[in-house]
Amino acid sequence: MHAVIKSGSRQYHVSEGDTIKVERLAADAGDTIRLDQVLLVSSDQGVNVGTPTIEGAAVRATVLGDERGRKLIVFKYKRKNRYQIKTGHRQTYTRLRIEAIEA
Repeated sequence: MHAVIKSGSRQYHVSEGDTIKVERLAADAGDTIRLDQVLLVSSDQGVNVGTPTIEGAAVRATVLGDERGRKLIVFKYKRKNRYQIKTGHRQTYTRLRIEAIEA
């Protein structure tokens, strides 16, 4: 069974047992969360597409913990003005393990 879920501003294609990295959620490691924005469910009986979401469908996931992504360097430069700024950014992600897809 496969599903397409929405978390934050992104969509993820998941199946049971998968581990995914989503934008940071307010949950502690070991918590079980329910993602109810399910856009599509595919099973042996066929494909169920929501408009935009499927009523009553949910994905149960366990929070494995938070982690940080790779560092992105932002460099601004204007020639002839002695202007240059170098900053960095590291996004925080939450790692989830998909336990069950409830259609």
